[in-house]
Amino acid sequence: MNKDGKIKGKFNIIDALVLLLIIATAVGIFARYGSRITAAVKSDEEFVYEIRVQSVRQYTIDALMETMNTKSRMSDKKATVDLGEITDVRVEDATILSEKADGTMTYAPQEDRYTAYVTIKTRGKESDNSYITADSEELSVGRQTEIYSKYVHTSGEILRVEKIEN
Repeated sequence: MNKDGKIKGKFNIIDALVLLLIIATAVGIFARYGSRITAAVKSDEEFVYEIRVQSVRQYTIDALMETMNTKSRMSDKKATVDLGEITDVRVEDATILSEKADGTMTYAPQEDRYTAYVTIKTRGKESDNSYITADSEELSVGRQTEIYSKYVHTSGEILRVEKIEN
């Protein structure tokens, strides 16, 4: 700067890139911490969600049942956050989409494989458009999630999420 307070030199491409980086960082911070999910969180709620765990062996089914029967708590990967308990496990034979000799598609049974429908009851936060577990995972239909307990580690697709009305 000179003695009159004016900037010497010209605005160049480096200055433009630095300015663009600052703007992108500000937008990123706003998107992460100023989103509707975190801004519109309501009070602590109780809810249930159902997960479809596909194509698992009998061992996994037995472990899910043991978790439910012993009322073992679900946790995050590091076993530091309580994520509720399994309240129901429904099991059916697994199927796989396969092509017949005539070119049509059909669901064929998978030998020694099962599909489990696991219902989990937990506490978390409710926002305007989703539910958030104690470990800050958003629960929404179609999303993949993991199940950790003393007896089992598996994953599946969330089929439904419902708030428990008191």
